[in-house]
Amino acid sequence: MSVRLLSAESTDLFVGSHDEPRQVLRVTVARGERDAPLEVRGDGVRLAGPVSVPADAEGVVEVPLAVSAPPGTTVPCLLTLGEEQLKVVVTAEEPGWTMFMVSHFHYDPVWWNTQAAYTSPWELLSGDATTRPLWERNAFALVEAHIDLALRDPDYRFVLAEVDYLKPFFDTHPERRADLRALMAQGRAELVGGTYNEPNTNLTGAETTIRNIVYGIGYQRDILGGDPRTAWQLDAFGHDPQFPGYLAAAGLTGSAWARGPFHQWGPISKNFKQAKNDAALMQFPSEFEWISPSGQGVLTHYMPAHYSAGWWMDSSPSLEAACEAVYDLYRSLKPVAATKNVLLPVGTDYTPPNKWITDVHRAWASRYVWPQFVCATPRDFLDAVRAERAAFSPQTRDMNPIYTGKDVSYIDTKQAQRAAEVAALDAERLSAFASVLGLGRYPHTALDKVWRQLAYGAHHDAITGSESDQVYIDLLTGWREAHDLAATARDNALDALTGQIALDGHSVVVTNTLPFARDGLVSVPLPEGRTVADLSGAPVPAVTENGTLTFVARDVPSMGWRSYRVVPGSSEPWQPAPPSETPLVTIANDRWQVTADPAQGGALVSIHDRAADREVLTGLGNELRLYDEYPRHPDMGEGPWHLVPSGRVVGSTEGRALGVTSETSPIGRRLTVTGQVGEITYEQTVTLLTGSDRIDFTTRVLDHTGADRLLRVRFPARVEGALPVSDVAGAVVGRGFALPDVDTAEHPWTLDNPANTWFGLSTTARVDLGEAGARALGVAEVVVPSLDDAPQARDLVVALARAGVTATTSSADGTRYGWLDVDSNLPDVRIVVGGPDTNPVAAELLERADDAYLEALKSGAGRVWVPAERALPEVWQPSADLRDLRALPALIVTDVADLVADLSDAVIEAVCPLGKEILEDRTVALLTYGLPGFAVDPSGALHLSLMRSCTGWPSGIWLDPPHRAAPDGSAFQLQHWTHEFSYSLVSGDGDWRALRLPAAAQEHITPL
Repeated sequence: MSVRLLSAESTDLFVGSHDEPRQVLRVTVARGERDAPLEVRGDGVRLAGPVSVPADAEGVVEVPLAVSAPPGTTVPCLLTLGEEQLKVVVTAEEPGWTMFMVSHFHYDPVWWNTQAAYTSPWELLSGDATTRPLWERNAFALVEAHIDLALRDPDYRFVLAEVDYLKPFFDTHPERRADLRALMAQGRAELVGGTYNEPNTNLTGAETTIRNIVYGIGYQRDILGGDPRTAWQLDAFGHDPQFPGYLAAAGLTGSAWARGPFHQWGPISKNFKQAKNDAALMQFPSEFEWISPSGQGVLTHYMPAHYSAGWWMDSSPSLEAACEAVYDLYRSLKPVAATKNVLLPVGTDYTPPNKWITDVHRAWASRYVWPQFVCATPRDFLDAVRAERAAFSPQTRDMNPIYTGKDVSYIDTKQAQRAAEVAALDAERLSAFASVLGLGRYPHTALDKVWRQLAYGAHHDAITGSESDQVYIDLLTGWREAHDLAATARDNALDALTGQIALDGHSVVVTNTLPFARDGLVSVPLPEGRTVADLSGAPVPAVTENGTLTFVARDVPSMGWRSYRVVPGSSEPWQPAPPSETPLVTIANDRWQVTADPAQGGALVSIHDRAADREVLTGLGNELRLYDEYPRHPDMGEGPWHLVPSGRVVGSTEGRALGVTSETSPIGRRLTVTGQVGEITYEQTVTLLTGSDRIDFTTRVLDHTGADRLLRVRFPARVEGALPVSDVAGAVVGRGFALPDVDTAEHPWTLDNPANTWFGLSTTARVDLGEAGARALGVAEVVVPSLDDAPQARDLVVALARAGVTATTSSADGTRYGWLDVDSNLPDVRIVVGGPDTNPVAAELLERADDAYLEALKSGAGRVWVPAERALPEVWQPSADLRDLRALPALIVTDVADLVADLSDAVIEAVCPLGKEILEDRTVALLTYGLPGFAVDPSGALHLSLMRSCTGWPSGIWLDPPHRAAPDGSAFQLQHWTHEFSYSLVSGDGDWRALRLPAAAQEHITPL
């Protein structure tokens, strides 16, 4: 018997030469008694030359084919080996593909271990994998290992990234700079990142992100002599929508990262339950133009198999196995590549050079012409991508939410970040004026230290609250130092500037550091028997409390001051209001009337807008809700970076308040509520200042003994048709509804999002349908006819983003956006570019809808609105799947340029021949201070995350003895101490622009 034929597989491998590449057919055989000729017959497929399989052949035989069929064609073929035959389908492939293997290591200067440990000799730690994976090394050893291998092996290329390990290394090893510079000159080493570290830009202000970039580029270029071009943000827990615009403005031309559009692990690896293992579930290629609302963007590579994808070949038992592992990865990544170039990151956390990478580079080249597997840098890859394609799919997609626990874990660090940022910005403004006026030197050194500390704390395992207890304590000193240095610089500049104002020595000077005039509370310690008057001598309403005089300063000029005289007199303290004649307790000013119910935990049963004669609430407001959480996610594991509610929640409204009091004073009215919810005792104040358009709230957690709890405050405030909106660092964008009450064991995605300083129910852009009403737009899928048409949608997605509507650009034959199993967030509208003759999605949509919509297009309407089959709150359910074309409303557009022009006022006019949409032109929002986590559920209820306690690893981890803990012995992650949270409610007619919410939020976080 001749050698036996077992199976055959078509591949995209090529042998031969670049001029005559031959596609490889892999044939599996079993040994026999004699040799046998092999033949292949198919239409456009033949053997490249005679093939004889020897009798002792066993396993896979690679057979070169001459394929003349067009690429992508599937050709049925008959394979004959001796007396045996087998039918096989050969897919005609295209040569010319290259996979760029980028050697790297990801470095966290803080996480479960401390900065000191990550830069110390880890040989002192256990070598049996009980304290770390055996391959992990400290930063100094890693930098040397990668440089040394490159010096030994001319085929090796690698990247270095973050200043938080580069600076300590080269400060202590300055002799290695020459080696690094020589390798960079040869193109075998590249400095990437362009930032100080991998910051979580969605949890910090815009200026912190900008300084992070400035420090990163400055060190990599000006100190080390590199040429950073690519932001290398592998592990960040989502990204601020403005981030790509900042990168472009700083001169960077690319970015690469692994987390954002498709949950934490991407479309290939496991996120929840079973891994999808299918990159084609992405709606856009892995290389795209990532664009900010400013309209600026960078070419970006998203890592579908994550940043550690290529590392695992290190454990392959042989070179052959390593080659096959790399080839499997290539095949999984290839379907979503924008060009014939694929990037494979080879490395993971704290990893030395992969032991097989250069062997694969050489062995593969000796066997195959295409695809090429080469050691490379990101610049090699992105240059090849740009050389092949001039324009890319434009994406303004919101790359959030990722790891929703990050928005609230260790909440005091978020508050500290906000306090330090505000102090730093004030210090810079005031110090600049003082310096120009010759009133002292600008505090360069102090403010430089401030921004370095804030940049360090912005790391994705610092500000996110994912760190261990010891790291938390270490980081707190950085935020404290940043705040105190900034506050000292601010106060010194203020003293110098106000010292130039001609006063009589008995005055108070109130300064405003914002670029617009404003009112605000001012507190001044004054001796008894003194109060304040304006410059005309008229008394200023004020209140005395705990030895401090507090008054409302009016119309303080932009970046200016207003003076008040200190005069003899007295101010009254807060006084109890007359007893209520009903069980409810009410306070009011000219704008608001607020009513609390002591029987329901002191929650607000009414917030009445007296100016509009309208009730804001649809249920009980300012209700504290305490969620039970799993210690770690039952399926995904992992710790404090996840929100993991179990579905069990108790509200403060379920019991009677311990006390509700109403007080009055010359500056306003306030309610004070005390109560208990679960293991938390609390005090809440609601303040109505005279003449103020906002309602100010403070919630104080007085005592807290629980574990694995999440505390939110809730305001049910439905605005018909409105959608969630929030500010980010330098823009305002629409956000999707959240699902805060799910059991995450069954439905893991709560869809909380981070806001910078405010969030609410409003509209970013809207579609005006005339008599058919109006519809708010928040998050869009822009569907173009084909992937090649995607670049032509750039002007449209930029115009949408500038109006606050983020968009995912997809193609008609691709995957639809809107499946929570894969997508990190959900859209609320589709914009279909092209009519039924050019866009198959438009054709299908119109086929399934009433004929009236097609007739409207035929009659000349350039924009036709096709409503969804069901209302948005009905389909926005846990684990939602909104991919069906009728699940969301759609705007069919035949003239893109006209639509772009129409978006200039954030209002789109369209025709809707049937049905009606309802949109109330009104806004309800919460202004926040260091409280980024929010959720607006489909009913319209606003939820603000206040704090949480989590026992999941690395909570409680302390590396260096003696072990430290809170006074009650609990881990610091549990936050068992007093907390105070400030937020304000605003509401009114019109959208967020009409209410000037960005300015209102800046007033809220920036005290006079």
